[in-house]
Amino acid sequence: MKKSIPQKVWQAVVALAIAALVLPTWGVAQNSYYFPDTNEASFDEEIPSPQEFLGYEIGTHYTRHDRIVAYFKKLAETSDKATFQQIGETYEKRPQVVLTVTAPENHDNLEQIWQEHLTLTDPDAPLLDPDQGKSVVALDYSVHGDETSSGEAALLTAYYLIANTDQETQTFLDESVVLIDPAQNPDGRDRAAHWHNSYKSFPPVADPADAEHNQGWPRGRTNHFLHDLNRDWFAITQQESANRIAFFHQWYPNVQIDFHEMGTNSTYYLEPTQPVRTWNPIIPEEQYTVMNPLLAEYQTEALNNLGALYWTKEIFDNISPIYGSTYPDIQGGVGVTFEVGSSRGLVQESDAGNVTFGSTIRKHLHTGIATVRAAVNEKQKLFEYQKEFFQSALDEADDQPVEAYQFGDAEDPSLTHKFLDLLLKHQLEVYEVTEDVERNDKQFAAGKSYIVPTDQKHYRVIHDIFEANTSFPDSVFYDITGWSLVHGYGIQYDEWEGGGYGDIQGTQVTELPKREGNIKGGASDYAYVFKWSDYNASPALYDLLSDEIRARVAHKPFTINTAEGQESFSYGSIVIATHDQNISSSKLYDKLQKVAREHKVTVYSVDSGMTPSGTDLGSTNNQVVEKPETALVIGSGVSSYEAGEAWFLLNKHAGIGTTKIRKRQLPQTDLSRYNSLILVDGNYNDWQESTVDKIKTWVRAGGVLITDEDASRWAIQQEVVSEDLLKTYEDTTETKPRYDYEEQSDRWRASTIPGTILEADIDPSNPIAFGVNDRRQLFIKDNNLFLKPSKNPYSTIAKYSEDPFVGGHISDENLDKVRGTASIIAKGEGNGTVILFAENPNFRSYWHTTSRLFLNAVFFGQNLRL
Repeated sequence: MKKSIPQKVWQAVVALAIAALVLPTWGVAQNSYYFPDTNEASFDEEIPSPQEFLGYEIGTHYTRHDRIVAYFKKLAETSDKATFQQIGETYEKRPQVVLTVTAPENHDNLEQIWQEHLTLTDPDAPLLDPDQGKSVVALDYSVHGDETSSGEAALLTAYYLIANTDQETQTFLDESVVLIDPAQNPDGRDRAAHWHNSYKSFPPVADPADAEHNQGWPRGRTNHFLHDLNRDWFAITQQESANRIAFFHQWYPNVQIDFHEMGTNSTYYLEPTQPVRTWNPIIPEEQYTVMNPLLAEYQTEALNNLGALYWTKEIFDNISPIYGSTYPDIQGGVGVTFEVGSSRGLVQESDAGNVTFGSTIRKHLHTGIATVRAAVNEKQKLFEYQKEFFQSALDEADDQPVEAYQFGDAEDPSLTHKFLDLLLKHQLEVYEVTEDVERNDKQFAAGKSYIVPTDQKHYRVIHDIFEANTSFPDSVFYDITGWSLVHGYGIQYDEWEGGGYGDIQGTQVTELPKREGNIKGGASDYAYVFKWSDYNASPALYDLLSDEIRARVAHKPFTINTAEGQESFSYGSIVIATHDQNISSSKLYDKLQKVAREHKVTVYSVDSGMTPSGTDLGSTNNQVVEKPETALVIGSGVSSYEAGEAWFLLNKHAGIGTTKIRKRQLPQTDLSRYNSLILVDGNYNDWQESTVDKIKTWVRAGGVLITDEDASRWAIQQEVVSEDLLKTYEDTTETKPRYDYEEQSDRWRASTIPGTILEADIDPSNPIAFGVNDRRQLFIKDNNLFLKPSKNPYSTIAKYSEDPFVGGHISDENLDKVRGTASIIAKGEGNGTVILFAENPNFRSYWHTTSRLFLNAVFFGQNLRL
């Protein structure tokens, strides 16, 4: 009887076989491939290599996040050159970690080094002596989880800096503090790693059609809630981003590298970006003309030594502050994007031959080390630049007319508080307002509004939060052009020019104040009321409906008498009648107290149904609200971003456990248990006619179909709703102009609408607009869908004005197309309703001014009568 070969032996044989195929020079030690110019003897044998620790050679397997974390912990335990730190955790409970690498003597004095480094951000402090201070370098990997080579490069970079004992590396550690974040998006990275490891072959298959190279929906790019974390540095909507931003502001790195991947047929991209057209005008030009090229000299030398092709000055831009490579730019550092042509698996064919996982890792490894080299050699210039950045910020603030911004909305304390939290996360100076102020037809209440002076070192951040840019040097953009966050929040704000704000400015807000919800007026045997204008009203209402508390929504305004005088209630206010319930009045009071406290809302007790003005509480205009039973279609063909944004809003904000149904599963799903079906942007043309008929029947039976962007197009084209699109076909009678071939890509980008802020007129009496206090409604548009206003005069809820432009960039041609079109249409079909959004109302989870409209569609779609 033959003896079976032990499993470990088989594993070793297989690993060697893969290595032979994936890494062409694997006949010698792995270090000779990744570190061809480093003497093997210079590596400290006491420091385990990634291969020794993990049990496989880097580039032959995708490393799980827990193993990356374990290796970093091992390095910190083994060497006095490294310390391990957890800076937070993800939604899936994976740790977010940073390994700090520097000389042992620096670790002993890290507190002092940190304090000295922060003087570079103080405009009044003297310049830090380069002989004394240390360059701070942040190497941030895998913010897009399926751009996985960078996480493996992080392992090798940490090993190199710690284990390599040659003189240059010791100088690196003596003169710098290197902060290594191996996975900014651990949840997405593990999703991608699991996919690639699950589908890898022995030997690997390079055919691009192989499953290994084609991840299933939603891929590993995004985090748990399918958000692009690289576009969340400014808005800070996700848990991972908040943790990462807090750590960033501890150090303010001189240099921060964001490691990415791009298409397999690409080579390697690094900055500088295209001159002028891709620059943020609020950033000193020196950033782009001096600092980026200075670092690139070192980085391109490293790529030259590898014989690796690369490119600069194309496609990507530095205009908006939303990325991991541009947020540092607005904080006095030098941010850089690295992009490597991806193998998306162990090996994949490209136009120039096979791209191996190992080759992509090696490029990121060497540009990362080159960056540390640059940060050490150019320390004085980096220090001078960061110091001058914050000093010039004060000059910039002094040269423009706005001296302060005031914000605060007494009708929406929840969003006011949320916006304040955002500003504090960005380390801005914010002050309480000490007295009531009325300016420019806006009322700001003491204790409920705040002042942000522009005369502070973070002026540039303040500018990009409050100002909608309207002028750009070019018309070609990689991403959005409207990023002013105050417009996305939709709260009341105003500008102070010519002084005077000091009279109302109180103490500085150094930490987020606690908010408390309560019931004003105590227990009532009659009714309770709360306002829908508060952004937290929706989770409060859902909490009540989930406990079978019957609620009514007011379709007309009214006032009530309270112990503190008359209080006005607008469209959408929620009425809870005590005797409508199946529980005692005391239990109802206890429940409302709990809801008010948890959701920080104010509830008013009422002792009479007769109101001083407006409708009485028993009016038929106060309609019973059904508990939302929502289904969200996800899966192949559906925008994972938009699905994630809708899911995040419903789940994390409103507390609704919406059912996520895969698109291919919907034809077999019983829709009768849901009263709302949500189709976000995507391609639904593969649904057969029977599925379309099924949705039509469900709508006509009383269901509410909520669509946006291309899902709205689909609903119209499939005649699920009897509305129409604005025809925007080209005039074929005109002679077409002739263009040079090289302009093709730029002209296409210039024809798009790149995240532009537009103004529409909204009907605040429509249930979809409940809680909105102003007919002026701001949307962010990033598509070429134009809805024709409805023939039903009551169905066009929001319509773009004749002069809708507010901020960002839009071509004259597209601006002409959008004028007078509808942004939201609601149309009755049988006993149900179809609600069409032309834009994504939940845009990147910070455009709250329209996400509240989406929530209205979920809560009150059943109440529409059209």
